[in-house]
Amino acid sequence: MKTVPALGTSVSRPIDSLTARVAQTLSALLPRISPVASERNARPVSLQLARGEVHRIDQADGFSELHVLDGDIWLTTTPADGDIHLREADQFSLSAACPIVIEALKDASVLLVHPRDCNAG
Repeated sequence: MKTVPALGTSVSRPIDSLTARVAQTLSALLPRISPVASERNARPVSLQLARGEVHRIDQADGFSELHVLDGDIWLTTTPADGDIHLREADQFSLSAACPIVIEALKDASVLLVHPRDCNAG
């Protein structure tokens, strides 16, 4: 039979221990979850955007091109250099235009590629 602490009884030690283990596990996983531009095995990243959804792309993300696979997106660069409307099969160079904000004008699929991916056939 499992014992349950009485009301008002502190159970902070097991919870603190669990919290510490979860934090340690997450900190070990986060570098693997967040792709870094310098990684040798960096792969293109596919984004599925619902109509009205907004996404920011920073220079630190390391992407060099954006390809619209499906749908329509609105894109603006920083510093603002005018709004750009991209449709299926359009692409945009991200070289010096970051950060960029994109918004799906209708459901859209976007592919973000790293410099080495641009030459892959």
